[in-house]
Amino acid sequence: MEPHPSKKNAQAHSNLFVRLLEPLWSRWRTSFKWKLVSIFILVVFANLLLIGFFTVRETSSKIQQDDMQFSSLILKQANLNLVRYLQEYERFLFTLGSSEQLQAWSNLSIGRQAESVVPFYVLESDYIKPFTNTHPELLSVMLYHMSGNQAYFTTDAGIRPGYKMVQEHWFNQINPMQKVTYLSDITSNYVDSVLNPIRLPIVSIVKRVGFNGVTYIKIDIKPDLMQSILNEINIGKSGVGFIIDSGGLIVAHPQRDKLLTPMDESIRSRVKDTPGGSFIIPVSHEIVVYQAIEGTDWKSVIVIPYDEVAGSVLDIRRIIIATAAVCMALSAIFIIFVSSSITRRISKLKQFMKQTGRGQIDVPITIEGEDEISTLAQSYNVMLSDLQQHIKRLSESKLAEQQAVLFSLQSQIDSHFLYNTLEIINSMATQIRHYEIESITISLAHMFRYTANYRHMDVTVRDEVQHLKRYLQIIQIRYGDAFDYTLQVDEACLDIPCLKVILQPIAENTVRHGFEKNVKQLSLHIVVQRTEQGTLQVTVTDNGAGFASQRLHDLREQLAYAESDYTDFQRIGLLNIQYRLRMRYHATVAGIEIGNSPQGGAFVRMQFPF
Repeated sequence: MEPHPSKKNAQAHSNLFVRLLEPLWSRWRTSFKWKLVSIFILVVFANLLLIGFFTVRETSSKIQQDDMQFSSLILKQANLNLVRYLQEYERFLFTLGSSEQLQAWSNLSIGRQAESVVPFYVLESDYIKPFTNTHPELLSVMLYHMSGNQAYFTTDAGIRPGYKMVQEHWFNQINPMQKVTYLSDITSNYVDSVLNPIRLPIVSIVKRVGFNGVTYIKIDIKPDLMQSILNEINIGKSGVGFIIDSGGLIVAHPQRDKLLTPMDESIRSRVKDTPGGSFIIPVSHEIVVYQAIEGTDWKSVIVIPYDEVAGSVLDIRRIIIATAAVCMALSAIFIIFVSSSITRRISKLKQFMKQTGRGQIDVPITIEGEDEISTLAQSYNVMLSDLQQHIKRLSESKLAEQQAVLFSLQSQIDSHFLYNTLEIINSMATQIRHYEIESITISLAHMFRYTANYRHMDVTVRDEVQHLKRYLQIIQIRYGDAFDYTLQVDEACLDIPCLKVILQPIAENTVRHGFEKNVKQLSLHIVVQRTEQGTLQVTVTDNGAGFASQRLHDLREQLAYAESDYTDFQRIGLLNIQYRLRMRYHATVAGIEIGNSPQGGAFVRMQFPF
């Protein structure tokens, strides 16, 4: 009786599967690579399985409670910072409202408004301006008397012509018995220098002072600093913190388009009736933590994606470390047991390589077998043979190669400087007769003679300073009153040896980029001094616009790259100098640092050991 056709097909498929597996199995038995691959796959899979199982089981029961407690602590600290910040404005309002000058301004507002200018000027100079200097986010301080008299002080923008505080929709809602009132709005009451309206998000702090609250004091501030405090409480990649008022409108938010928009109803309905708390939104699984801000009718809110928050960090860390340690110990035992027969020849190969590392490159390796390890040993023997032939040639050519690179580096000069200088001479000779032509021509000739003699790589700081002075004299003549500089050199540094043409390119780079950015008056301050760490330091600072953040980032990356390769920069500049310093001194302290000065402008700092 013949087998059923379906059984024949199954048997045929089974035989085909065996025929396909036989070459794979044979290859696995004879290949060292595939044996190690299979072992590592098994070990990694077992580790991931055990660690994932225990981590998920232990953390799933704790993460919700820990997340809420941790977020509440963060929000509480943020609220304390917000309260301290707002209390500074409250104290300022109290000081201003109780001052004699404000009382004088209020008394003169009835029938003697012209005379009220003097007390307001005293208020401005004694109270408002000092406070504004320490609070750059402040936009304006405005006084309004019920008689109609109004006075104001602004910082960055002006007040729209015809504006009166009495026109504000909240004017009649301010309670004179209330300490202060906080309001938020996106206003068009400010104008720029040509009286064009400006839409600004603001927070207004209003207080009524005097008998029956006859005088209104209003401070408008940008919400930027409040938002910066909130930005510090964000947790996770998508977590966000913001402030809402009693009506559920967003007062401060990292995204400007969210300002004064209603908060999501699923959150607003839960937070409006209680001063603080936390809950999880069922649909999105987001954690919401909120607290009232003391002294206001606002609340700060954190919304954190549930999946991004890691709770019970210390417990999780201990569990993961313990589990990983057990897995790694078991895996090590398993790998040692299985691969002991495989790694024997690797150990032998390792011993030969150690001998090579000690300088014994004339001893060939003998490894039995016909797999990848024996092939590797044969290739290693060929490499040793080639290495012996190349070592001598390499040692002879290395010094010549380095010398050639240094000569090439020092022989370069920026053609732009040459052309610009010749153009200066040509223009001055054509248009006017001026004795400065003689000075600039002599300085230029000295500079060419100094740079052309590139075979002398070592000079002194005195020579470099003199070369720098000639360049600065040329620039002084070129730009006249638009350029000035100061050069401060420690006398003890003048005889220190250094590389050639490393000071003038830094100054040239600063001057070129300074005037490219349309700086009307460029000032350089150059300091050459010794440091306590045994290095010579040269610092060049200017009063320009400084580096843009992206440009500064790119230049720092290029300077770091310049330590290893010279193929991508073939002209005098910061990268050229960086490479030459690192190649010459081989020290981490040698090199160039760039950045923006806190006082404004940019700086370039170069140092090297002496």
